[in-house]
Amino acid sequence: EEFVPLDHLDSDHADHGLVDGVMDRIVLFNYDLTLPSDVTPTPVDGEVEEFFVWGVEDIVKSMDPEYHDPIKPNCYICIIDYLMRKGIVSPDTPGYLDVLRELRSGDCA
Repeated sequence: EEFVPLDHLDSDHADHGLVDGVMDRIVLFNYDLTLPSDVTPTPVDGEVEEFFVWGVEDIVKSMDPEYHDPIKPNCYICIIDYLMRKGIVSPDTPGYLDVLRELRSGDCA
């Protein structure tokens, strides 16, 4: 959906249509895509107006339902997955294993 120059993706992503991270309506595949500082993704599908860089604190604040421009609820799964994978949400957090189990329970066959 969003434009990222193809030379920044490996052949697996481009060959299998995983550029937007969605393989199936049920299973989401998330990728941490590091781009050079001189590359700015360009929205081309009309779904978003712009891309920008946020720090973790901004991301966490944006998940508050009272935030001035709340994130769509279906995006929370990707954000929570990222926060857990990066250790920002630690295994000591109550419910961590339950959430992790649910995030990893999809059938990828």
